[in-house]
Amino acid sequence: MTGPVLRLAGAALLVLSLGATGFMVVWWGAAGIGDAVWRGLPALPAALSVHAAQLSLSGIGWWFLLPSPRPRMGILLMTRWVREELNTVLPLGGLSGGVAATRLLARDAGISMAAATAATAGDLTCEAIAQAPYLIAALATVALLAPGTLTPLRAALAVLPIVMAAAAFVTAQRLGIMRLIERAARRLGFGGAMDGLHDGIMALHARPADIGRALAMHVLSWSLGGAEVWVVLNAIGHPVGAGAAFAIEGLGMAARSIGFALPSGLAAQEAGFVVACAAFGVPAPDAVAMSMVKRVRELIVAIAGVAAWRIALLRPASI
Repeated sequence: MTGPVLRLAGAALLVLSLGATGFMVVWWGAAGIGDAVWRGLPALPAALSVHAAQLSLSGIGWWFLLPSPRPRMGILLMTRWVREELNTVLPLGGLSGGVAATRLLARDAGISMAAATAATAGDLTCEAIAQAPYLIAALATVALLAPGTLTPLRAALAVLPIVMAAAAFVTAQRLGIMRLIERAARRLGFGGAMDGLHDGIMALHARPADIGRALAMHVLSWSLGGAEVWVVLNAIGHPVGAGAAFAIEGLGMAARSIGFALPSGLAAQEAGFVVACAAFGVPAPDAVAMSMVKRVRELIVAIAGVAAWRIALLRPASI
């Protein structure tokens, strides 16, 4: 019954998020947003280049967390691409894509499923933790460039959910949640595929230098997203400075992370960009249009990523 329930929940969330996004488009003027999206489409090659750089940095961060001897970097970059793009088309945030990509990583890297899962869990934790300093920097940029638009309460409400989620994830790992996953895997008939998962996580926690390198890669990856906002808003015809683009991306991605249960953060991302753009004088229709151009970029890369995943499943392991 779990499968049908998850599919029903995913469908309900998709309908809800699509409805909310459609309402925003109608509310702020579908015709004007459509025109702005059309003007922004020429920025897609630049946006794709920025996203490729972000995925590469994230893949390097994931690579640092794997046990030695580490596989070829190319395996991590391809698997990270697949993971990201499956997350775009599947519900429940990074869970669905993370599971599929972890299986692919275990096969192609020649490591156990437990070791691959430990590295993925560590990478998800680092990615969540890295968003906190990035968001704090984005909020500080808003306070500097647009004084008076951000109250301390709003800043706290933006940061606290992300900090609390990251802290809860780390605490759960330390308290042994991975042992529960090991037991659940055995009860579900996966034998000992997950045996050693808890030990793998604890061994990873004992490698602070590698964790620090992974965190640095993720902070850089998050920060680079401001370049995409900059090129898209310039193409739309409402240019902003580099600092404003950095802040807009930070707040928009924070909203998307808070709405992790929604497929691709639909509606949550758009609402976040509307609020962030308003601080820098960018009207809501242009903010929604900018988000829609980013969605087009996501769709292009997601289709290619899903195709790459299907091809990867058909070919022999890489090593």
